[in-house]
Amino acid sequence: MSMYTLAKELFSPTGIERVVRCNFVRPDILNVIVSKSTVLEIYNFTEPAQADQLPKLELVATHRLNGIITSMGVIRTSSSGQHGLDSILVSFKDAKMSLLEWSFSNHCLVTVSIHYYERDDYKQEFLNNSHPTEIRVDPSRRCAVLAFYGDRLAVLPFRQEETSIGEEDDASKKWPYLPSYVMTLSDIDIRIKNVIDMVFLYDFYEPTLAILFSPQQTWTGRLPVRKDTCSLVVVSLDITHKVYPIIYSIDQLPYDCTKVIAVPKPVGGLLVVSANALIHLDQGSTGMGVGVNGYAPMVTEFPLQNQHHFDIALEGSQHVFLAPDQILFTLRNGDMYVVGLQQEGRSLSGFKIEKAGTSMQTSCKCSLGSGYYFAGSRYADSMLIKYSTKDQVKKKKRIAAFPINSMDLEDELYGQDVETITDQPTDKSKDEIESAMDAGESKWQFEICDTLTNTGPILDLDIGQRASNESHSDFPPQHELVAATGSGQNGALVVFQRNIRPNVVRSTDALAGSNSLWTVYCRKEIIFEGVSQYESRKTGDGAEDSYDKLLIVSRETGTLVLATSGDDLRQLPNSQFYSEGPTVAIGSLLEETRIVQVYSGGVRLLNADCKIRQVIPIGEHLSIVAASIADPYILLQLHDGSALLLKGDMNTKDVTIVSQTSVLSSLPIKSCCVYADTLSTMLTVKEAPTMASLRSSVANTLSSSAAVGKKQKRAKKSKKEAAPIVDDVDLDLYGPAMDEEDEEESEEDDDVEMGAAPGTNGDVPMVDVDMENVQSTAKASMANPEGQSLQATHWCVIYRADGALEIYRLPDFKEVFFFPHFDLLPDVLPDAPAHQNTKPAGHAREITEMVMANMGAKEKRETYLVMRTYRGNIAVYKTYQHFPTVELDSAGKQIDFSDRLAIRFRKVPLDNVARETPEDEDPDERSNANVTEDDSRDAVEREIKRQERRRQRKARNLIPFTDVAGYEGVFVLGTSPLWIMSSGRGLPRVHPMICDGRIGCFTQFHNLNCKHGFITLNAEGNLRISQLPYEGVQYDMPWPIRKVPLKKAVRRIVYHPTSQTYVTVTAIPDPFVVKDENNVAVHDQATATAAGGIATPATPDTHAVLNGTADSNGHLKVKPTGPGFRPLSERQTLELVSPVTWETVDRFELNEYEIVTSIETVSLESSQDASGRKKFIAVGTSYIRGEDSAMRGTIYIFDIIDVVPEPDNPQTDHKLKLLHSEEVKGSVTAMAAICGYLLTCVGTKVLVRSFEDNETLTGIAFIDVQIFVTSVKVVKNTIMLADAYKSVWFIGFQDEPTKLVLLGKDYHPMESMNVSYLIENQTLNIVVADAEKNIRLLQYTPYNVQSFSGQKLICRGDYHVGSQIQTTIAVPKIVLSGSDEGISHLTLCGTLDGGLCMITPIPEKTSKRLALLSSQIVNGVQHHAGLNPRAFRLLQSKDRLNSNPAKGILDGDLLFEFVNLPANRQKEMTKQIGTGVDRVMDDLAAIAVAADHF
Repeated sequence: MSMYTLAKELFSPTGIERVVRCNFVRPDILNVIVSKSTVLEIYNFTEPAQADQLPKLELVATHRLNGIITSMGVIRTSSSGQHGLDSILVSFKDAKMSLLEWSFSNHCLVTVSIHYYERDDYKQEFLNNSHPTEIRVDPSRRCAVLAFYGDRLAVLPFRQEETSIGEEDDASKKWPYLPSYVMTLSDIDIRIKNVIDMVFLYDFYEPTLAILFSPQQTWTGRLPVRKDTCSLVVVSLDITHKVYPIIYSIDQLPYDCTKVIAVPKPVGGLLVVSANALIHLDQGSTGMGVGVNGYAPMVTEFPLQNQHHFDIALEGSQHVFLAPDQILFTLRNGDMYVVGLQQEGRSLSGFKIEKAGTSMQTSCKCSLGSGYYFAGSRYADSMLIKYSTKDQVKKKKRIAAFPINSMDLEDELYGQDVETITDQPTDKSKDEIESAMDAGESKWQFEICDTLTNTGPILDLDIGQRASNESHSDFPPQHELVAATGSGQNGALVVFQRNIRPNVVRSTDALAGSNSLWTVYCRKEIIFEGVSQYESRKTGDGAEDSYDKLLIVSRETGTLVLATSGDDLRQLPNSQFYSEGPTVAIGSLLEETRIVQVYSGGVRLLNADCKIRQVIPIGEHLSIVAASIADPYILLQLHDGSALLLKGDMNTKDVTIVSQTSVLSSLPIKSCCVYADTLSTMLTVKEAPTMASLRSSVANTLSSSAAVGKKQKRAKKSKKEAAPIVDDVDLDLYGPAMDEEDEEESEEDDDVEMGAAPGTNGDVPMVDVDMENVQSTAKASMANPEGQSLQATHWCVIYRADGALEIYRLPDFKEVFFFPHFDLLPDVLPDAPAHQNTKPAGHAREITEMVMANMGAKEKRETYLVMRTYRGNIAVYKTYQHFPTVELDSAGKQIDFSDRLAIRFRKVPLDNVARETPEDEDPDERSNANVTEDDSRDAVEREIKRQERRRQRKARNLIPFTDVAGYEGVFVLGTSPLWIMSSGRGLPRVHPMICDGRIGCFTQFHNLNCKHGFITLNAEGNLRISQLPYEGVQYDMPWPIRKVPLKKAVRRIVYHPTSQTYVTVTAIPDPFVVKDENNVAVHDQATATAAGGIATPATPDTHAVLNGTADSNGHLKVKPTGPGFRPLSERQTLELVSPVTWETVDRFELNEYEIVTSIETVSLESSQDASGRKKFIAVGTSYIRGEDSAMRGTIYIFDIIDVVPEPDNPQTDHKLKLLHSEEVKGSVTAMAAICGYLLTCVGTKVLVRSFEDNETLTGIAFIDVQIFVTSVKVVKNTIMLADAYKSVWFIGFQDEPTKLVLLGKDYHPMESMNVSYLIENQTLNIVVADAEKNIRLLQYTPYNVQSFSGQKLICRGDYHVGSQIQTTIAVPKIVLSGSDEGISHLTLCGTLDGGLCMITPIPEKTSKRLALLSSQIVNGVQHHAGLNPRAFRLLQSKDRLNSNPAKGILDGDLLFEFVNLPANRQKEMTKQIGTGVDRVMDDLAAIAVAADHF
């Protein structure tokens, strides 16, 4: 039976691989653009207005692309440059690159052009592009090149103002680029092959490219025969005539060269980086180099300066320019070195290398100018770092949120080897990292300003029981997903939580039957000597006066008023609140001096003592159904579709009705609210800055900076003899020197373009411009980005029954924004002042409720428009500034925009799908369409019921909150409650909270016993007073996560359900010494023998005498006796971790060179438990002693026992107890439990062992496999094995007699990394993740003719994930209530990019319906960068396939784009496939909850 499956990404990748900087979104704001595998993210780099704050990175947009991003480059084209903006070129794993720009009008990424070079005549022997596809951009923005298929180079020229090639028609001139062409590198020089790196050089008249290549290859073992095999060629690219003369070339470079760096003036030239040396090359010079370790003179004959004492390994290092002659290198182990280029006159005289400290491992770097750079990492959190010289710090006092520690603390933390550092149990805070950065003799000082959390690489996953000390710990979800992530000192445990699980402070069922809750605070009136004053509200957690005083509970039968002071909730006697019926709304008014109560018949104004001060009736024939309160306004929505506005007077302390206007009574209103703008977001056109003013502000600031430096420029010009810019040879290459005016103009242009060349990926510092002035000028014209409280302006937002969205300025009700088809929920909401095309679209029932609110934290807040559809789905729109163009009305007259809002709304993409059935708000309105004959009696009854329903209070489902754990956002009531919140540094996130079922009431609550918390009431009538978990929990990620740093590498993690603890495998670096059978170091033995001595067995003390010392933990600290440094191995430890506090409660040290290759929680037969089986921890290890030693391993069986805990630490109540250990001949690569026995994979054998009497392991069955088992999974008595080269084996286990039988296997070669399974009823599919980032589904079908009676596993599907899957885990699938699906299991996958994805079975009908929808989305939706989703998901293989790809797995990421499509597009697509929108939404909702265990 076939199984239908779907793959979906649950948690997007977080490891940053590429970064560039540019002015992409606005000309006055610097943007940092990062790539995370298939995700492109755009950040604003904003410097704070206050000196005591640090710069931050604010997420502007995130886009998922259908391709793996391999490189990025920044250019400024003729189209984007007109607005002062940059464009980016993005290349992908295949031979493609796309030119992307930012649409200022639509606030999104747009694709300008697509360049595709995957032609068959380019591929030659390649099946795919196995070589890295890299983009290089000319610093002068004249062209870009793309290297692909080994020796191919695509050249993309960009249009310059004076550029004209041949005869061009007018149509081609509108594009910012010229036609691209492809060249072969052998056309330049026949020797060019095996290209290592290439880069454009600075200050050449024509685009000049330096190519580093290796015409003859060698390796370390052949160095005595062949060394110095690399060469470098510098080529001038004449794009017009397609001529490529070689300027100069240099041969005999070290064989281990890794990259080439272009060095800007005044040094100039280029820097070649090899593993052991740095070599500077320039025209007319033979080059100068420096060896950075003792291996340099052994591997190259190139003349080098000697600085071997550093022992630096430069392969894998990342660099950034701190100054034109200062380069910061970060090595693979995180060490930072500053390389100074020293000059004497016009030539380079030497190198100065200084250690600057220790940081995390980096994968990319980018200079941001004015003393900042960004360090991106795949292995740790990425950081925004501020750098300065220590002399500057002494001269300039600065107040930092994270001060840099003293040198004493630096010496204490980082004045020793890495082994000692990593063994410390304390967390790695910002202070420690900064201290590490500053440790060293360098003059540079570093400070961490901001971090971007990385959850990768995910090395292992396991699911455990959620543990806590709080009450109500039995709330769902009961499980948590814990991952072992990071590398080196950045190792950590990451706890993934799909749902928010609050900390319940108190619970009661005394308020069952309530339908609304409000908390309110009101200042008391104090009369002193006849003068009336109001107490001032204090702020802060310790201020008792700031606590909420009252809790108002609305019921169908009345209203309760409860006092919240103290520990209990007690009913307030003698209050004059309206209590005869339900309450519509509660709020504070007139600067919190009055309490407003809105009920169906009117409005009451009360003081802090709950005494009536004013009553405003609205009339007998009218009824209030909803209200919005924003001091001093009260907006009442009436049952007849009209509205009423009230305004409070601060002087009289009264509320009056604002004069009636036709706006509130013209067309029926479905939803309305009042918004108080304290962020200066709602600016009119005459108040907001224009694009021209933004460009001019930047230009004026930069020109003033340039004017200050004119004298310096003239002085430099008069001293050309001392520091010449060009020489005689350069005149022929670069052309004549510019005159003074042209030179100044060119320098000003460079300043406007933010200095350094975008093609260098931002590793060169910006010009010395006062960026603080630029950004402060921009901030003065922007909408208060810091979110500080200003004088509020008030706006009335109305959504009408015809689907129109209207915004009016209060109190004069001047229309400032109008959009006619808001009910379609389009991507962008522009202003339509001419009121054209206002015919209703027929989707008015889509939106049932709407609210405009702020989201963010105290530091940063933004304005969002949130609405809820009739079926419970949520749409969120973000406001952004837009400068309107000239438009004409129907009469042909120009429209005056001066009083219109200079904003638009952009929909924020959300993955959330409602899990509840559509609400039936007014069934009569929907059933009337089906009534053909009007029965008078039935019509009267229906009308009476309809009027009664319309007079009832409208249910509120969108509840804004202003301070819950410091967050501001919106809470969504319903069957699937949602938190819509933002940290202020990015887009809002939607987090569900299913712990308490359906939530019918919500309000924020601030009390002595529950500070900055909230109150909820569920469907069962249970009222919970709770707090949002905030210690260590991050809510600005796709899922709420908690990252627990362990300060050491975490390799494995398993959960032990009996003790409810985790066992982790941690590792610290340890110097590797080759030893013989007698445990004697081979190098020391040879030294002793040569000296006539006798070799003695090595002990720690002996090594301390011979080679170094031992640290405090007994770990060997070996001093290198050879010509360099020793390689590092790992010293691993088993650690028992408590999930309550995430502290280590017990350890088990493994032997030297012993590496854990497998660890599992196994259920084995045991007489200690009544069930006959018991949970044990099985550990398989391998000894890594070098290639000359035979491989062996050990099998350990541990039990976790209960012990008496330590005083004041109840978590130490468990210990690891070793029950049995057994050495085996071979590496124990995989383990599992089967039928109460232990399955072990040792070398090429698979053995089943019986654990007898908890003492010995006895083999009972075995089978031989081929090469190397990487993973094993067991389902009942069947075994699935993943082989490193021979794909998958499917084996059956027979108990009596005990034997292993090969049932079937996959005969196609595949590098299987992991194996798991899917189950749907009686069908089993094997899930295999390979080294090419694919997933394949295999099935054992003995009745299929093609399977040869089951001997061959049939491929049922394949899918390209785009990320390397390192670990998988199978979990039961959650199905919605009422579904007819049977028992199913899905597979969760953790990737090295830090992401999570799932493979799940789906019903056949759902699969066929979604397959048709997928085709509609592929053809009907414009995809970013012009990439094809189908092509991206095709099976990728470096070998030729024996059969066609099976496909068969649906792309869930593509299907969930349907959720964010406009309503009319959704209806159109579903109509094409013969279904409805609700049916498709139900299918997607069932998929969304499939893995909702956490």
